[in-house]
Amino acid sequence: MKHIIYYILALFFVLGLSLNVYAQDSIAYFDPAQVLEVEDDTVEIARLAACQVVAGEWQYSKPYVHAQGASFVGKLGKPIAKSKLKKNLDKAFKKLKIKKRWNSMTLSADGNWEMRLLGLPMKGRYTYDTATEQLTLRWNGIPLKSHTHRDGKKLYIAFDTDRLLALMHVLSGLSHSETLKALSFLSRNFSDVMVGFEMKRK
Repeated sequence: MKHIIYYILALFFVLGLSLNVYAQDSIAYFDPAQVLEVEDDTVEIARLAACQVVAGEWQYSKPYVHAQGASFVGKLGKPIAKSKLKKNLDKAFKKLKIKKRWNSMTLSADGNWEMRLLGLPMKGRYTYDTATEQLTLRWNGIPLKSHTHRDGKKLYIAFDTDRLLALMHVLSGLSHSETLKALSFLSRNFSDVMVGFEMKRK
């Protein structure tokens, strides 16, 4: 009878230890700090994977047009309309001497970007959303968003026309009136398209 009692007590003791260990493991598993750490790791992996899509040293090649509105096409048809807009953009970019003032940008695989603007170095952090194809460059906390996608050795970056006008004002180093004059056809005729730069690997 004593042996049976000892056996039962021993069994309860072992089960008690097992349940205690299980409870501790469960608490550790559901520990908010550890759960958040796992989520942070997952987010970081996804962020770096997205950066890999656009990472590289990119050099300006020619204007780029991203059509998104029906009124952009009009009676000309999409191919002709895009070709006409690209020609006008090319003339404006040459007048603003974009290749001399800014012609390259580096997007690193860890989410940093840098470029030289008017001979001065600029750098910051960037994020890329593969689902929306949105590239966000941050400089001193200020975000600059663009529609961006990569096709092989080319990177296409497009902005809303108003945002491009503001960007050209900065890139050109010219007065606001001169910049608007060079690109005034954008606001007059192409409010529903995105325009920007076709970049190639440097």
